[in-house]
Amino acid sequence: MAEVYRLAALHTPASVRKLLLSVADIERDALVAVKLHMGELINYRFIRPPFVRELVMAIKEAGGKPFLTDTTTLIHRARHNAVEYLETARRNGFNFDTVGAPVLIADGLKGESGVMVETGGALITEVEVGQAIYEADYLVVVSHCTGHISVGYAGALKDLGMGCCSTNGKRAVYRFAIPLVDGDACERCESCIAACPYAAIQLKDVPVIDTHNCIGCARCIAACPTGALHHPEGWDEQYFTALVDVANAVLRKFGTQRCFINFLTDITAMCDCTFQEEPLLPDLGALASRDLLSIEQASYDLIQAAADRDLLQELFGIAVERQFSLAEVLGMGERSYTITTLR
Repeated sequence: MAEVYRLAALHTPASVRKLLLSVADIERDALVAVKLHMGELINYRFIRPPFVRELVMAIKEAGGKPFLTDTTTLIHRARHNAVEYLETARRNGFNFDTVGAPVLIADGLKGESGVMVETGGALITEVEVGQAIYEADYLVVVSHCTGHISVGYAGALKDLGMGCCSTNGKRAVYRFAIPLVDGDACERCESCIAACPYAAIQLKDVPVIDTHNCIGCARCIAACPTGALHHPEGWDEQYFTALVDVANAVLRKFGTQRCFINFLTDITAMCDCTFQEEPLLPDLGALASRDLLSIEQASYDLIQAAADRDLLQELFGIAVERQFSLAEVLGMGERSYTITTLR
């Protein structure tokens, strides 16, 4: 049974140092990748820079050399390439002056810089991980736990399986969620085109989906009045399996040289990639663990307990814990845990 440490309330940014020091075992002079989502310009509920600054200071005190990192996105917003992402990070408060560490975009200028890593999975056997993440000596995964339109709940597992990959790695997962088009049922109303936030659909004889840019968000499926757009049969099982396979590649690369910190603050229905939303629940503090599945299960259990029901599964109709079960089969951690509350 793995141990999870919890701060039930984040009274000051400095309190999160206790979380890191309870789980991290960082060697002197180790290059430490602090993987986190630094937000879009259309929201502000991402993890606040003062908390990240304290984590950076704790890593330095342990003898490590930290850098903040994330990868570019297929979504054409403010993180689509490294130049745009660095400007977004700066405007959101993430730069050397504010957090005390450089910001490096792990997969290069256009998301094409990566290293192929074996996953140990059956569906995706190898995937391209962002080069700067791959080359780090130690990985601290700092996750903002939210709902998610594709997997129901997004935390550390999603950050590993999607956030550590190059654009090629992301497409390897997204491809299982790309909708199919039933030309006979289509009325050519263009509702799908209007609904697509990524301009990935064009109307020819029937809607044609650009598989290079589609991320399978399903907004077109929801908007179609005739059901002409639909997911492939069994897509959800394949999508979850692919996500877990890729996450396992990152775990395998770092071995024991990694830890996880989950923030259960500003818990919104959608992730930090999308527009500003109101939180679903009061803040529930933050967790830390060396074990991926223990911190994920504990985070999800706390959300359910605070809502007094399986809130995220109700919102999206997705069997959220399926991702945990698949990861458990691959030996990615333990779902049973004990919680130690820090003071």
